Formats: sequence, C-alpha cells, structure tokens
Amino acid sequence: MTSVEDLTAELADLREQIAALTRARDEARLERDELRTAIMGMPAAIGVMTGPEHVFKLVNGAWRALEPSYEPLDRRLIDVIPPPLGPRIAAALDRVFATGEPLVAANVSFTFPGATEQTFLTFHYSALRRESGDIFGIVFHGMNVTSQVRSQQEVQSLNSRLRTFLALAENAPDSIVVAERGQITYANPAFRRMFGYGEEGVGTPLLELIDDESLARLGAHRQEGAHPGSIRAIATCRRRDGSTFPGEISTFPIRDEDGQIDAEGAIIRDLTEQRRVEQERQGLQEDLIAAQQRAIRELSTPLIPLAARLVVMPLVGTIDSVRSEQILETLLRGITAHQAAVAILDTTGVRSMDEQVASSLLRTAGAARLLGTEVILTGISPEVARALVEIGTDLSGITTLGTLEAGVAHALGRRARSARSKRRS
Repeated sequence: MTSVEDLTAELADLREQIAALTRARDEARLERDELRTAIMGMPAAIGVMTGPEHVFKLVNGAWRALEPSYEPLDRRLIDVIPPPLGPRIAAALDRVFATGEPLVAANVSFTFPGATEQTFLTFHYSALRRESGDIFGIVFHGMNVTSQVRSQQEVQSLNSRLRTFLALAENAPDSIVVAERGQITYANPAFRRMFGYGEEGVGTPLLELIDDESLARLGAHRQEGAHPGSIRAIATCRRRDGSTFPGEISTFPIRDEDGQIDAEGAIIRDLTEQRRVEQERQGLQEDLIAAQQRAIRELSTPLIPLAARLVVMPLVGTIDSVRSEQILETLLRGITAHQAAVAILDTTGVRSMDEQVASSLLRTAGAARLLGTEVILTGISPEVARALVEIGTDLSGITTLGTLEAGVAHALGRRARSARSKRRS
C-alpha cells in the first residue's frame, strides 16, 4: 500500500515534469515565433506549402510584394499562380514532393499582371519531413534576380559586340589601330602588312605613321574646329622601312563610361591602287576626249573628193580661230592627197562672216594657190555678201559663185576646157 509520503514525492515529480514541459513548450513557441518573425522580415521570398497539391500555409512579406494581387494562404499553387507558369511550377514540385530531392529554378522569367517588363526569379525548393521521414510539404526560398540578369545580359551584349568588333577589325582590309596617350595599343593584321610592322607595331607613336607635311595639315585641320580626335584627311603615310604611300586617315575618339576621351581610334586606307586606277581612268578619258575632238574636227571640216582632181569642203556653223586653222590644215592635206586642181569652199551653212573669218578664208585660198590649186568660194548669202563689202574684204583672185551647183559646174567646165586645149596642142 502506497504511503502518503510516496504519493507526495510522485506528485512533486509530476509537477517538475510539467514545469519542464511547460518551459520546453514556451521555448519552442519562442523559437517558432522568432523564426517566423525572421522569415516574415527577410528580403527573400520564403514560404511553406503542404500536401501533394502544394497548398500555401505560410508566405512572408517579400513573397507578397512580388505580386500583391496574389492571395495564397490555404490555396493551391495552381489556383494562385495563373497558367502557364503555375502548372509548370506545380509539375516540378511534384517531383520534389515524390523524391525529396531539392530543386533550384534559376532565372525563371514571367510578367506579372499589368506589368510591361519581365521579372526574373530564382527559387530553391526543399522537402519538409516529419520525424518518421515522411514528406508532408515543401519550403521555398526565392530571390528577385532581375537586376543581376539584366547586368549579365548587358555583359553578354558587350562581349558579343566586342567579338564582332574584333572579327571585323582582324579581317578588315584597312589598317585599324587604337592609341592611348599617342601610343598604339592595338593594331590589326592589315596594319602590320600595310606598314611593315610585326607585333612591334604596338607601342609605336601614332604620329610616326605620317610625314611631317601631312602632320602639319592634320594639325591645322584640328585648329579649324574639328571635333577632338575626329579627322578625315588624305596624308602621306610612312612605312617602317621609310617608304611612303598615299593614304586616307579617319580618326575618332573612344570615350569611357563618363564620356571622357581615354583613347583614339584610326582607320587608314592605302590609296596606291586607287590612285593608279584613277590615273589610268584619266588617261583613258583624255584619249577618249582627244578621239572625240578629232572626230568632231573631221565632221565639222569634211573634205569630199567630188571628181578627179576636184574636192569640195562644205562649211557649216560658226568659224572661229581654232576652226579656221582646222580648215586650213584639212584643205591643204586634202589637196596634196588628191592632187586637186580645184577646191570648192561652200559657205552656204555659215551663219555669219566677220573680218576674222574672211581673213581666214583668204589665207586658206592663198595657201591653196601656192600649191597650184584654184579656189572657188560658193554659197555666199546676201547677208554675208553685205558684211564682206562693209568690212572691205578683197576677194580678188578667188572665184565666187552663188551656189555649190554653179561651183561644181564651173570646175567641171574648166577641166573640160583644159582637156580640149591639151588635145589641140
């Protein structure tokens, strides 16, 4: 039979156990509250989902701040986050709930309702287990990594642009150099070939690439108001061995993030081949012009052999000093070639005749007579006849007839009379 003392001792022990359990419960509650307070105040989005349907039981303020319109508590994931993102996340979490393997969803992009830009989030999902090891839920931890993703995208874009620039520069036919404080820090393969430098081109002063005269012109160009570092000019470029070649230089400033010029770029094109082609083209053009002028002279002063020892030169248009020399040269050459006894100068197509033109025709007739050729002037219009009288032109020694037909008849009659005279003798 249990004594009173035993019951008293057992009661005191029970009271100590209850007090210990109470203290443990209070400590657990305090720890839980502190943990909850910490979770709710953390900047990362944290929460707890339970059951195979992933029902939200806890989310902190950072999660709610992602999209205030989402009310998650006691609701399934697929009912909180709309398609297509919600079902896609739920399918991934099914695997975590079934296997217990953690999942990291990095840089997940989606657009919140009403937003115009994408948001990027990285979430870590881990299984919650009871003491028995059974999985009863999932705890998640997420961070808004939009700024990091944007920065990474910018870096990738810069790297892509840098690779593109290097590909262009390394394969460009023109020399491309970058200089800092006047010293070349980058030179592409075309520069090394064009200027005769190997890798030694790096460190070469940029201004050593052009001669002193071109350097002075470039300096004057800068003083005339060109933008700092911006020049486009033709210069005499100097190779490493001292030889030179004509080149076109285009320089441009390279600025840092603050807009300050910290380097200078230059593109140099060898104009040697272009100059050669231009000279050939100019020579061909000059030959073409000369050929055209010869053709024009021949067309403007045609000499027509009309019969044996009879030539006709019809004159058309305006006769100036240059053309009068052409007439004289063509007529004398034709008289000699055809051994002409008679030469007809037909002025029917001449618009006007001044003292200079009349003197040229008289000089031409006089030169022809020295070769034993009779000159017949035909086609003088009344206006031209009046002008010749007014300027007192002496046409003695020159046969003048009204029309070309009359001149030809006269020349042929003269030839017939000469033939009869020879037969009588």
